[in-house]
Amino acid sequence: MAMPSETARLQQRIKVLEERNARLWKEKNVGMETFEAATLLSTFDTSLNKLNDPELILEQIIGRVRQIMAFKACAIYLVDEDSSFYPALCIPGEFLPGIEEMVAQRIEDRTFSWAIKRKKPVVSYFPDSGTTMIFHVMTTVSRTRGMFVGILDEDWEGIADYALASLSLTLHASATAFESYELYSNLRKLNLDLFHQMQEVEKSRKELDLYRNFLEDQVQIRTRELLKANEEMKIEMTERMRAEEDYMSSEKMLKLALLGVGDGLWIWDVPSGRLDLSSLSREILGCDAEIPPEDGKILSCGGHSYSSPHSPQWEELILEEDRPRLKEAVKKCLTGETENYRIEYRVHAKDGSIRWILDRGCVVARDGEGKPVRVAGTHSDITERKTIEVQIHHQATHDFLTGLPNRYLFSDRLSHALLLSRRRNTGVALFFIDIDDFKAINDRWGHAIGDQLLQDVAARISSSIREMDTVCRYGGDEFTIVFPDMADRQEVEGLVRRLMEIFREPFFVESHSLPIHISVGVALSCLSTTGGDELLKKADIAMFKAKERGKNTYVFAEDFQPSGAKKPPSPKKVS
Repeated sequence: MAMPSETARLQQRIKVLEERNARLWKEKNVGMETFEAATLLSTFDTSLNKLNDPELILEQIIGRVRQIMAFKACAIYLVDEDSSFYPALCIPGEFLPGIEEMVAQRIEDRTFSWAIKRKKPVVSYFPDSGTTMIFHVMTTVSRTRGMFVGILDEDWEGIADYALASLSLTLHASATAFESYELYSNLRKLNLDLFHQMQEVEKSRKELDLYRNFLEDQVQIRTRELLKANEEMKIEMTERMRAEEDYMSSEKMLKLALLGVGDGLWIWDVPSGRLDLSSLSREILGCDAEIPPEDGKILSCGGHSYSSPHSPQWEELILEEDRPRLKEAVKKCLTGETENYRIEYRVHAKDGSIRWILDRGCVVARDGEGKPVRVAGTHSDITERKTIEVQIHHQATHDFLTGLPNRYLFSDRLSHALLLSRRRNTGVALFFIDIDDFKAINDRWGHAIGDQLLQDVAARISSSIREMDTVCRYGGDEFTIVFPDMADRQEVEGLVRRLMEIFREPFFVESHSLPIHISVGVALSCLSTTGGDELLKKADIAMFKAKERGKNTYVFAEDFQPSGAKKPPSPKKVS
C-alpha cells in the first residue's frame, strides 16, 4: 500500500533535482558568456598605442567596464611623476567633484592604499550619501598605473562573482594597454632624438671629410717643398732639416686641432727637460708660459732618470692625494708599459675653488735605444661634467622638496645597516613616522603651507638624530629613520621619546602657528630578520596601531601579535 506514495516522493525528488540542474546550467552559461565578453573587452587594438593623446584609451576603458557592470559614474586616476594620483578622466564629468571628495575620505582612512595592495575589487559604502563605490587598482608587472573608481547604479550585494572577476580582467588588460601606450610614446621620442643625433653625426662627418681633404692637400704641398729642398742640400743636412720640419709641422697641426676642440697642449723635450705649455693649458692650470729645465723634477723609470714633465708650479696645484696616481701613470708611459696615459685629477684654481682636469699624454718620439725623446699631452677642464654627475646622483637619491634621502637611498642605507649589525652583533631600529591629520592642514592652508611644513618637519627631525643615523622622506607626510648599532630596547625608547618631545612645540609657517603631532611605529631587528622589507612592514603596521590608539603616540612592533592586527575588508564588505 506504501508503494504509490514512495513512487510519488521519488518523482517529486527527481523533479526538484532537474529544476536545480537546469538552474545551475543556466548560471554556468551566463558566467561563461560574461567571461567571454570580459575577455573580448580586455583586448585592446594595438593601433591605440600610436595615438598622441591617451584620452581615447581612457574612454574605451570606461566604456568597456560599463558593459560589465551598471555604473552611474566612472573615473580613472593615473599616477603622476611624483607618484601621486590625479583624476585623468571622469564620465559623466559633473560627478567629478563628488568622486574627488569621496576618494579623499578613502585616502585618509587607508582604503585607497588597501585597494592598491589587494589588486582586486574593493567595495566601499558611504552612508551619508547612500553611495556604493568600487575601487580597483590598474597595475602591471612593472608598477601601478592608476586606479579605477566607479559609483554603482545597483545594489552591490546582487553583483555576481564572475562580474567582479571580469572587471579585474578588463582593468588589468587596460593597465597593460596604457603601459604599452607610454612605452610606444617614449620609443617615438627616442627615435626622434636618435634621428636628430644621426643628422648631427652626418654633418660632423662631412666637416671632417672636408678638413681631411684640406690636410691632404697641405701635406702634398709641404712634401713638394721638401723634395725641392732635398735637391739643393746635402743628404745629411736634408734628412736633419726634413725631420725638424716634420716635427714642427706636426706640432703646429696638433696645436691647431687642439685649439679647435678646446684642449690645452703641453710638450716635454726629455733631453733638455724643457716643458712648453699652450696658452689654453696655462689658463686651465694657472702655470707660467714656460718651465726652465732646472725646475723639472727627476723621475726614475726602468734604470733611467728623466726630468718629470710636471713642474713644481704644475705639481703644487694638484691635490696631494691625486699626485701618486699621476706619477705612476707617467712612469708606465715612459717605460713603454703603456702606449699612453689618461688620468683625471683635481687642481687648486686661482679663485680658490677645486677644478677637475683630464690629463692625456704619450711618448711621440724615442731614440735608437728606445729612450723617450719627446712627450706630448693635452689638458681638458672637465669640472662642469663632474659637477653635473654629482648633481644627477644627488637628484636620483634625494627628495626634491626636503632634500632628505628618498626611499631608494633609504632602502640601500637600511640594507647596509642590517649587514653591519650582523657583523657587529648589534641591533637596528627603524622608525616609521606619519604626521597626524596632515591632510586637514593642506585643505585649510593650502599646499604651499603644507610643503613648507614638511620642510620644517624634516629639518627638526634631522637636527635631533645622530650623524650616523639616516632620516628620509618615504612619501607624502611619511618619514623613516634608521638607527644602526642599537644596544637594546631601552636605548631605542629613549630615542623615540626624545623624538616625540621635539614635536611638543608648534611650527610657525608664514605667521601661522601649527601644532603638529606624529604617530610612530618602531621595529627592532633580530636574528630572524630576513631583510629591510620585513623590518619596514613591521614598522608600518606598528604605526597604524599608533593611529588606532588615538594618534600622537608610538608603538613597538614587538608589543602586539601580528595575527591580532585588524584585517582589511574583503572586496564585498562595506567600508
